Amino acid sequence: MKALEASKGIFTPDGMMPEGGPETVLTIPSEFSKNVKGKQIDLSRTYTTEFVKNAR
Repeated sequence: MKALEASKGIFTPDGMMPEGGPETVLTIPSEFSKNVKGKQIDLSRTYTTEFVKNAR
């Protein structure tokens, strides 16, 4: 519960990932994962906000 409470600040109130969020998230595996590092990843094919929009 403490960890969840402490991490609440990383989430937006509406549940949407902010502009540039997917690119920022991709930087982590791009540095450490041999499956991602050096690869060109089309985020438009891997990420969508449709679930959040439909859940509202």
